[in-house]
Amino acid sequence: MTNLETRSFSLIVGGTQYIAATLAQLAERGVAPADVLALAKRTLTEDVDARAEALRLSIATPGAGQAMEYQETQAQAFAALQASPASVTPAAYPMLAASIGIDIDPSTNAPATDVLGVARAVQKAYAAWLAAGAAIRGARLHGKAAIEAAATPAAAAQAFDAIDWPPLG
Repeated sequence: MTNLETRSFSLIVGGTQYIAATLAQLAERGVAPADVLALAKRTLTEDVDARAEALRLSIATPGAGQAMEYQETQAQAFAALQASPASVTPAAYPMLAASIGIDIDPSTNAPATDVLGVARAVQKAYAAWLAAGAAIRGARLHGKAAIEAAATPAAAAQAFDAIDWPPLG
């Protein structure tokens, strides 16, 4: 549920400074309806992006370095699964080798005993991430489009509240 009606904003419009004013107060003080609507839309689309990021972070570790690790590990897993089994060695796939004995090989439901087992585990995790990521992306983009199409702040808030976020966790 959005708190758009009770949220306060501080901004300058046409040379006039408003401090801790609600959207209703801005309208009462003569701020043009188009400016109030634009502020509401901008605020709600920022909230949509924040909610999407919170959902992503509920299933992935944050950080640019961590994202790079995920990308490299997934690339190595894809390559290992396409390679000749004899060439799939720990030295050739160091990111995968790092989690031998830790990641669960989906073909055995036990800790992976080799690089290929880790590669299968990584691919399974990647497939789950793709499904969740696509669901989050769809909800985010459709929500933002509905907010942008709204003709009033109340309609924008209703569009925000109607976003069908995927259940994760």
